[in-house]
Amino acid sequence: MLRFQKAQTRIAIPGALASMVFLALLALLMRTTIRSLTFAEIDEELRTLSTAIGSDLELQGIEQLDHSALRAGMESNLLEFRLENHSAILFSGARLIAKSGDLAVLHSPAALIHLQGRNELPFTAVEPFSGRGRLSRFRVLHLGGKADGTSLVIFRSIGSTERALERLDAGLVGFVILSFLGTAAILALAVQRALRPVEEVTRVAEKVEATDLSGRITGVVGGGIEFQRLAAVINSLFDRLQQAFESQQRLIADAAHELKTPTAVIVAEAQEAMRPETPEPVRQELIESINRAARSMAREVDDLLTLARGETAQGRATGLDLADVAQEAMSSAQPLADRRAVSLTLAGSGEAPVRGDESMVLRMATNVLSNAILYSSPGGDVEIRTGNSQGMSWIEISDRGPGLSQSDSAAIFGRFVRLPFARERNPEGSGLGLAIVDQVVRSHHGQIVISPRSGGGSVFRIAFPESLPTAGAEAGGLGRT
Repeated sequence: MLRFQKAQTRIAIPGALASMVFLALLALLMRTTIRSLTFAEIDEELRTLSTAIGSDLELQGIEQLDHSALRAGMESNLLEFRLENHSAILFSGARLIAKSGDLAVLHSPAALIHLQGRNELPFTAVEPFSGRGRLSRFRVLHLGGKADGTSLVIFRSIGSTERALERLDAGLVGFVILSFLGTAAILALAVQRALRPVEEVTRVAEKVEATDLSGRITGVVGGGIEFQRLAAVINSLFDRLQQAFESQQRLIADAAHELKTPTAVIVAEAQEAMRPETPEPVRQELIESINRAARSMAREVDDLLTLARGETAQGRATGLDLADVAQEAMSSAQPLADRRAVSLTLAGSGEAPVRGDESMVLRMATNVLSNAILYSSPGGDVEIRTGNSQGMSWIEISDRGPGLSQSDSAAIFGRFVRLPFARERNPEGSGLGLAIVDQVVRSHHGQIVISPRSGGGSVFRIAFPESLPTAGAEAGGLGRT
């Protein structure tokens, strides 16, 4: 039962049956054609011979006709036909007038009455005249002229022909059966070979475990473009699973690393605040410290979850304008700019259409703008520009910070990376803000270029294609200077 559940069997057997039905119909058509042609040739012999003899009888009459004369008539009119294969009887009703020499005895004169009423179309029957019961082909010709009222029947034995046709039938049946078996075997081998890539896919999939997703399908090069596409899709699925698994591991490791310190601070400060002998002013300071640590921990948890979601899933891509994103990011960052005494300016706002996840792009712009404000000197200015050129839409944020070296520009996008001046100016930062920026840019196939700003500071230019590449396209790299 299990064998009939395998695709190899389920494809090969119906295919072989369909082939057998086709070959059976073809064999039936061949058999019908051969029989028709064979009997057409015999019928043509009977027609030619009966017409020739009948014409002579109609012209000469039958008064002086005897059996030998009928035989002589057949001999003289036989042409290319062999006399020994045919027999002839001339009769009127049940009265026998003459017969050929092949019929030594006439066993069934009553059969002549039956033949008297038949038409002149050839037919097959067992002849009752010789006593040998031969299967024969008959033609009856009703005469006129000087032989008016008489009938001539010409017949020949077709036993050997029927036996040859029976052997042909047996051969055709054997051919159909052997063809079915051969087709089934060929289809089984062909399907087995064709499904070999599926076995490779199954083998690799069975070996994949949650702790090891490194296995990939590599053995379907000769399996056809369909199986190559299947392997590519499954390998892509393994890539995404591995990426999700590694992201989960990083999230756990990062959370354990980053939350350990604020958790320890909260526990220690809370224990100190709960001591009865702790003075009230000190207790208030401890509560403030707990509050700051909790807020810091909440921000880090939010950033970690943002990174984890961004690595494992893409948001819904919609059409948006970076000019609108810049305006919304400015509104969100304005309170921070006011506290830091930094002025925000939307220096240029050209249309910059892109397709992407609006919430992620806004988070990216807000993070870069917040960093620009945090690391700019008090009284400094931060400018934002947007625009479009050569199929790329861009947003540009210029700060008045300390500037970045080439090595620092490449390093600041790493997780938990905080440069010395960043720790000094923003001790509560987690080092995840620019990592989120890096992730959003990569997922949208964009580029980041960092360059020095005239008069001091840095310029962050982030460019995106107007439309996202099709699925499977390579992500754009990040340019950092």
